[in-house]
Amino acid sequence: NFPIVFKNAGKNQKKNKKKREFLRKTSFRPNRYFYTYIVVIQKQITIST
Repeated sequence: NFPIVFKNAGKNQKKNKKKREFLRKTSFRPNRYFYTYIVVIQKQITIST
């Protein structure tokens, strides 16, 4: 039972890795803008409080 579960977990991890790499490649630029946008907002919040 254990080896089967482990094998399935490995398969799922591989799938997730591929998905994550794909997402990173496709949404790298927007993510960067989004991240800087969040940082700017956080700075404004800390300044205003």
